[in-house]
Amino acid sequence: MSCNIPRWPVAGDGFKLGGNTWLRAVDSLVKLTSAFPMAVLLGRAGMGKTHVAYEVCRRTNCIYVDLTEVGERNMANVVAIVVWRLLARHGGRDAKNRVVEVYRRFGYEGLLSLARGDPAWTLRTALELAGTRTVIVLDELMPSAEDPKFFEVAYILHRIRNMHLSNASFLVTMLPEVYEKIVERIPPLGNFFIHITVQLPDVIPEEEVEDIVSVYCPEKTDLARKI
Repeated sequence: MSCNIPRWPVAGDGFKLGGNTWLRAVDSLVKLTSAFPMAVLLGRAGMGKTHVAYEVCRRTNCIYVDLTEVGERNMANVVAIVVWRLLARHGGRDAKNRVVEVYRRFGYEGLLSLARGDPAWTLRTALELAGTRTVIVLDELMPSAEDPKFFEVAYILHRIRNMHLSNASFLVTMLPEVYEKIVERIPPLGNFFIHITVQLPDVIPEEEVEDIVSVYCPEKTDLARKI
């Protein structure tokens, strides 16, 4: 069996997830997103946040959004791209509601205009098409604690929480230092995060190395065991 080692991007639908700690994180996030409007996944760069998010998507009805694809991280842009992804999946020829009508007439710019005017209504109306609870992954929403627009972007999370969407939950990935700044500087959001957060380890536990290697490169498992 040949190796299937991720290079770049390091996560994707074609890669399995290994390591009991990471699999437990997935289990916890699936439970959190089934019960709360939001869940947070913490992890240092390169420790598998995106990979875990993909695995959550495999197990749920999920929309995955990589926010590095979005220009400016503001409320309208985030809602518009989420709605666009929802319509791509559920907005077929027979789908009917106001958001679908706007998209058919004005395209993505129409969605963006709706999101600027009333983001909560736009998102709620689009989610009606899904018919079941949807997990929305926002990956890389806040890539740095030093971002000059840190508080503006953090406010997006505050607004999303207050939308009270009964049929959706957001999974947000972030670095530990971003989380710490939110907890310290934005107490209402930080107090909420404490109950909905899962953190990945900073280093791979020694006892899990063999399992992780066996997922990506079974032929190297014996070597990993010796190391």
